[in-house]
Amino acid sequence: MEFKQHVDSALTTFVDNTRFFREIAEFVSDFSDGQIQQLLEESARLRVEHAENLIRVKSKHQSLSQVMQQVQNSSSTIEELEENWKKRSKAEEQKRINVKNIAEFKNFKKTVESAAGHVGAEVNSQANGAAQDEDLIIEGIEETGGGIFSLYDPWSKALMKNPVRNEKCGHIYDRDSVMLIIKDNIGIRCPVLGCGNTTYIQPAHLVEDAKVRQMVIQRMAEEIEDSTASEDDEEQADED
Repeated sequence: MEFKQHVDSALTTFVDNTRFFREIAEFVSDFSDGQIQQLLEESARLRVEHAENLIRVKSKHQSLSQVMQQVQNSSSTIEELEENWKKRSKAEEQKRINVKNIAEFKNFKKTVESAAGHVGAEVNSQANGAAQDEDLIIEGIEETGGGIFSLYDPWSKALMKNPVRNEKCGHIYDRDSVMLIIKDNIGIRCPVLGCGNTTYIQPAHLVEDAKVRQMVIQRMAEEIEDSTASEDDEEQADED
């Protein structure tokens, strides 16, 4: 099993365990003095913390794998490969990853909150602090059953430019990102946490999503506007 699959399996187990413990808490709620509920809240919080660490390692692993692929493609000798890998991997290791801004972590946290029921507020306040979920979109029931998706690509973690929907499961990726991933690997499944689709992604499964594209355009415009406003504020401060 690939490293990514090990991590995804662990995250799925965290969610399943949260649901199981919630069922136990509800069953014995009439006989406990609140201690069971406290344990449920604490265990849910700890699972979110563990998930944050796992997703950080997974993201770093994916980044290093991409670097290795690039190094292999650009190196003509073993010596050149070793030298390039030493430089590129060191630079990649030094990059910091803010997991709380990664869509996969946000989706996991929301899933655990849902699985834990009213424990969600506790998990949200302790695990994410002031982090915002503005990039998460909740679709209508008539479209996906009320599914949550992100405007950020699950692989690159960047704002999607050309969103496409996987017809097999309904999840959305950036076309350039997913095509790069599946180009030389036919064994890639949907990377979205909790996706039950076991079919390998194929180009024929990917269709353009005009509605999400409009959302992306709107988000890009908002980011440009925010960036311009910040620059104006800095210029004003310098003048003062």
